[in-house]
Amino acid sequence: VDKPPMLPTQPDASNYMECCPGCVNDLMGPFTTIGGDPVHRPLLCHRVDNCVGGCVVLSKDRNGQKVFSEYQRNRKVKKLYLTVTENPVPLGMHVHWMWSPKEDGGEDGPNCQLMSHDPPESRRKARAFWTRCVLEVTKSVPITLIKDHHLITNSDKSETPQKHYQSTIRLVTGRKHQVRAQLSSLGAPILGDTLYGPMSGMTLDKLTDPENDSMDDDMLDEAMAMCRIPRHPIGLQAHAILFAGIKAKARVPWWGDGTGYR
Repeated sequence: VDKPPMLPTQPDASNYMECCPGCVNDLMGPFTTIGGDPVHRPLLCHRVDNCVGGCVVLSKDRNGQKVFSEYQRNRKVKKLYLTVTENPVPLGMHVHWMWSPKEDGGEDGPNCQLMSHDPPESRRKARAFWTRCVLEVTKSVPITLIKDHHLITNSDKSETPQKHYQSTIRLVTGRKHQVRAQLSSLGAPILGDTLYGPMSGMTLDKLTDPENDSMDDDMLDEAMAMCRIPRHPIGLQAHAILFAGIKAKARVPWWGDGTGYR
């Protein structure tokens, strides 16, 4: 399905019906399995952030979930994302490392993911403290955003169109907030992403680099204090997904239809 941004992907106690599976069941159901058994509600096969729109795969039963998980584990699922940023994103393959201490259980620490552009010193440290993140930027082109049939211009009253860049990204590994965190670490945070925008260009390897004086612990703490979970759609869309001969593509993203820019 093509999930609109700001619709929660996963249900919880406060939005059991107002979430992706609940809305799919209400609008497209009722469903039945291959054997003809009724489906209470479809099951999620993967996650997409609330503030992100685009392709979400659901299954009628747990067997479908299991098959899709195996496809993902074996790297047989191809995902393409579209992003819009104020700065161009460097083309090519990007391999970064996400700080994720295993003893923390993945629950402690800040909401935002911290990145390093340098590999861990050893395999032991990599297994214990880091998660490898890989994506490929295949295209990054300048675009002009339009709202209500008017160009978005610079704030200096010059009336010149404000530059933005739309990038096409092939996701190789799928980690929490991976695209958002990696682009921010490259100095090109996603438009409207209040969680990673303050962290633009900040990476953990800069803290340990004696020749780098553009970042210190205080600057990192101040930036993290400004990070907030987005309350509006951000410039990121899960644009297309391909697996087992099935290809699904989302509609034009909100920044392309001229109606959703804040």
